[in-house]
Amino acid sequence: MTHPTASPTSERTAAAIRRQFIDFFVERGHREVPSAPVFPKDDPTLLFTNAGMNQFKDVFLGSGSRDYVRAVDTQKCIRVSGKHNDLEEVGVDTYHHTFFEMLGNWSFGDYFKEDAILWAWELFTKVWGLDKDRLWVTVFAGDAEDGLDADEEAERIWLEKTDIDPTHVLRFGKKDNFWEMGETGPCGPCCEIHIDRGGEGAPDVGADPALGVNAGNERFIELWNLVFMQYQRMDDRSLGKLPACHVDTGMGFERIVSVLQGKSSNYDTDVFRPIFDAIEGASGKRYGDDERTDIAFRVVADHVRAVSAAFADGALPSNAGRGYVLRRLLRRASRYVRQDLGIEDPFLHRIVPAVSATLGEASGEIREREEHIRVLVRAEEEAFGKTLGRGLVHFGELAGAVEAAGNKVIPGTEAFDLYATFGFPRDLVDLMARERGLKVDEEGWERARARHQEASRSEGAFRQILSADETEGLPATRTTFHEEGEGSVRLQSRVLLWAEREGEEGRDVLVLEATPFYAESGGQVGDKGRISSADGSFEFRVHDTQKAGGVIVHIGSSQGRVEVGAEVLAEVDEALRAATRRHHTATHLLHRALREVLGDHVTQQGSYVGPDRLRFDLSHPRGITQEELEEIERRVNAAVIRDAAVRTTVEDLEAAKERGVMALFGEKYGDRVRVVDVGGWSTELCGGTHVGAAGEIGPFLIQSETAIQAGVRRIEAVAGELAVAEMQRLRRNLTGVARALKSSAGEVLSRVEDLQKRLKAARKAEEKTSAAGVDAAFDAARGALTEEDGVLVGALDVPLDGKGLRELASRLKGFAPDLAVVLVGTAGDKVPWIGLCQGAALEKGLDARQVPAFVRGHIGGGGGGKSELSQGQGVRSEGRAALLEALAAEPLSAFRG
Repeated sequence: MTHPTASPTSERTAAAIRRQFIDFFVERGHREVPSAPVFPKDDPTLLFTNAGMNQFKDVFLGSGSRDYVRAVDTQKCIRVSGKHNDLEEVGVDTYHHTFFEMLGNWSFGDYFKEDAILWAWELFTKVWGLDKDRLWVTVFAGDAEDGLDADEEAERIWLEKTDIDPTHVLRFGKKDNFWEMGETGPCGPCCEIHIDRGGEGAPDVGADPALGVNAGNERFIELWNLVFMQYQRMDDRSLGKLPACHVDTGMGFERIVSVLQGKSSNYDTDVFRPIFDAIEGASGKRYGDDERTDIAFRVVADHVRAVSAAFADGALPSNAGRGYVLRRLLRRASRYVRQDLGIEDPFLHRIVPAVSATLGEASGEIREREEHIRVLVRAEEEAFGKTLGRGLVHFGELAGAVEAAGNKVIPGTEAFDLYATFGFPRDLVDLMARERGLKVDEEGWERARARHQEASRSEGAFRQILSADETEGLPATRTTFHEEGEGSVRLQSRVLLWAEREGEEGRDVLVLEATPFYAESGGQVGDKGRISSADGSFEFRVHDTQKAGGVIVHIGSSQGRVEVGAEVLAEVDEALRAATRRHHTATHLLHRALREVLGDHVTQQGSYVGPDRLRFDLSHPRGITQEELEEIERRVNAAVIRDAAVRTTVEDLEAAKERGVMALFGEKYGDRVRVVDVGGWSTELCGGTHVGAAGEIGPFLIQSETAIQAGVRRIEAVAGELAVAEMQRLRRNLTGVARALKSSAGEVLSRVEDLQKRLKAARKAEEKTSAAGVDAAFDAARGALTEEDGVLVGALDVPLDGKGLRELASRLKGFAPDLAVVLVGTAGDKVPWIGLCQGAALEKGLDARQVPAFVRGHIGGGGGGKSELSQGQGVRSEGRAALLEALAAEPLSAFRG
């Protein structure tokens, strides 16, 4: 095969480079596969997709399969937490990113080291024309602790079958050249290809090349990692062999583009330049004029790319898990915008269109959901903006006090207040501290965090259903829930794995060779039921069903014991399954009705489909009116009444999309997909369980419509018997209200409106009376206060409630600058009070914080406040007279400790 001579050039676009890579491997028998969503929905060990291999993890473990053995793709990745965490470097250097594309080629038990190495060399040196003398290769040097020898096979291929300079092939240890996904899972030795970009940035490598390669500098950078998946890291840290050997390669797209375009920085390429143009146009700043501004540009561009990709795939900002990570990114970028670009108004949302333009070709969902992304980003900016300014001032005061004291450590408890009060993520606090040469007291922060009950759930909250040891050798489970007849809910099968979870009641696991149980997926909950042996010696109550790759895991409670290989009967709870099927098909009809009534911009943001209800989250910029809800509900019920057949077919993905079948954002589909068609009105890709005809759904009733996020609404509904029960409940309530109002059901609304008018009039009259009471009390107070040593003092008995007391206190504060006054009111059997102290009274040592203890001795209750003002409420009204008598005898005694 011949190749056109190529060399690094600024004329080669990023889009062309991406296409060249994919086409190179397609020509060599690889299947081009789409990127998986940027957050994995079926892997509880990961917050985000952080490597190209994530979507193939089940293949490596032997628990899943594909209908191809060679693949090539460009995978959207985010690395912000856990082992592969690039966040702290982002913006500071010119080559780290939280969001990036990973170009990769894959072999599943097909070719291995030789083809992977020779093709990589061919692409680099012949197709792209990289200078061979600038390329360096590292191979695994072995590891005594793991009992692994050096990868001499890979080393020999490089030395004998390529024309690389032999002195450029180096050995490195496990840290650099043994790739592992995490604490457990697939792993293996790897070969990394590095390039010497020249220029300053590394010591002379003539004497020791290791000083340059893998030395953490900007001159020698890794371009491509060829991982040879041979092993699986077990729970006890030992290594086991995988069922087959695989190839997993990953090349950072942004890095190779910078090399091929002859740029010294990833951020100087056409991947980022359009985004920088947008930042320059919106901010009036220029990239390249100032280092602090440049860092802000890089942070903004990277972080907006990351959240745009995640929001397009269906993620939402929140205070837990991946949602909190995305919120952290937006807040980190917002801080740079405020401090280094000098912009206080929402800004990041204005950069989304430029991100959409640069990523839209490879990730069409970003372009399609651009407005939705902008709404989410702006809402987050506005929310954080309310506290950002005050938080920055608070940090400045805190850091200034530390510096004034000659210290370098910010107390952890006070630093944590930036998180708890102002919403500053920990990494943002650390970053601001480093910028001033300070650091945060780690132990103090952790103590404060432990006390903080609303701390965000961390990545550690995710756990694997099965351990690495348990998954080894397990084949993919055959499922029968889609079959016709009894096999869809009842099946004889054989046990492949049974494990009791000590100390975790109801969390035992059972894996069968085949199962009728549906595992949680696509919003539908996992089936419940029972699995039992014929002789009654073993029964497993299934509380939940989940996926671990291609393995279906039944989770529940065990009675008795069972051996691997034993025959058992698996029985799904048919009543629960039937209710779930009704809700699932109803969800499809609801989706269709929403798009017809509200518009084609509506997309599913998430869902819950269970036997008890359905929940549908949708993208929509405003609240749904009552009239719209009724029309949506009417259309769904009309489809139910038509009783159209529900047909399920298996089709090619692209063919299904071309004929208009609805595919959901953020879902990963195979080449062959199930299409659920309800009478030609609703057609969606779906692997869940459904009714046989729409009429089986029964009546459909929307229970609520609420906002859960800017631009995201939530509808909850029920169908079938549950809808009937809900309508009967609502009718009982209406009848009860009518009876209470002494009206008919049809007159309830007008009667309530009349009562509201009367209540409003009564409140206005009460406010007038209250205002008059405050006026009278103020006039009385001015005459009752006496002067002692330059301070007006007094204890006032006023017929006002707590609100009236606060209004009176506010007016007294403006009446005289020097006051020490206790106000005692009345509110039924409670005694509200306020202690007011200001001006010369404070200078003389009087303190309103002492008043609560004095008052409590007479009327109980509680209260608190500051030196200038304290307030509270007593609960023993019988002590009110004695309190007033004590205050009258010595008014200032309440203000002294």
